[in-house]
Amino acid sequence: MEIALVGSLSPRLAVPSPYVIAGGFRLVELVALSSCEEGKAVIYVEDSADLPLILEGCKLEIRRGIPGDVPKVHVGCVPYLLRSRNLKCGDFYVNLGGEELVVEPLTSLADIIEKNVEIMNMAFNKLRELGVELVRGNVKGETRGLVYVRGKIYEYTYVEGPAVVGPSSAVLPFTYVRPGTTLYFDSKIREEAKNAILDAYTRKQHTGYLGDAYVSAFVNMGAGTTVSNLKNTLGLIRPSYTSRAYRKLGPILGEFVKTAIGTLIYGGRYVGPLSHVYGVVDRDVPPLSIFKNGEVKPMDRDKAIELLQRDLAQFGRSDLGPYFKTRLIEQSLF
Repeated sequence: MEIALVGSLSPRLAVPSPYVIAGGFRLVELVALSSCEEGKAVIYVEDSADLPLILEGCKLEIRRGIPGDVPKVHVGCVPYLLRSRNLKCGDFYVNLGGEELVVEPLTSLADIIEKNVEIMNMAFNKLRELGVELVRGNVKGETRGLVYVRGKIYEYTYVEGPAVVGPSSAVLPFTYVRPGTTLYFDSKIREEAKNAILDAYTRKQHTGYLGDAYVSAFVNMGAGTTVSNLKNTLGLIRPSYTSRAYRKLGPILGEFVKTAIGTLIYGGRYVGPLSHVYGVVDRDVPPLSIFKNGEVKPMDRDKAIELLQRDLAQFGRSDLGPYFKTRLIEQSLF
């Protein structure tokens, strides 16, 4: 099967939207999962990224560039391919077999978070149909429900599925993981997470609550960092990057974000890639910024490059330096 993924999700991250995680897997992986029985999926994207993929049992090849003669689907339609491959999604129509399904595309990461548990259940059902063994990691804690494990769940933990603990990832001792949580690849978490999506090489190793949030790759959350996902009034949270409103929504943290100890982040806020935040974050923070004492200051360009290189080196991914340097600093997407 050949298919092209077009469009994007808001707010913008450093990595292309086809690499966003939904239901425990990247969108490109969900395409392959939806057509796994038919052999290799060839997926065309407008831009690519050399980031880990964790899906097992399905073959996929990612090619950069969009040909004119292959079916196209918006990235926000991809999760629905797990329900039907005869899909009318907004202005996009793709018929790869099955009963027609009419839906509207997801347009933001907030939409992904809202639908994340549903998408994860669909992905798990497909994996089970294919005979993929869900638990192939080291489980010493207690699990309930369906949990995809390729990493380690330590003693004195409770993981409530659906949830994903990907390769080299770890649920650390004395942690409560609630449905929808994803530790994609080499990510660590402690204390409590609920419907939290953590991309590769991300660390939340100390106390604090993380709920209904999207945390991009290479993020580090300092001790005591806690996010809000519910207003005191029980009213709707209205993020700046979409016209929709949500009852429960945490923050979106871009790649390489760092939170200081004791940081508190309001629900629905966006912290752009390579930003550092301190204290109470009650507003959006642009990329490559330092937020402290309620003020936003731009990060020094040379310092940003140094921090980027240092971050990548600690994970053995210095090879990604030119990619992120170009996208974030030299020819900034933002």
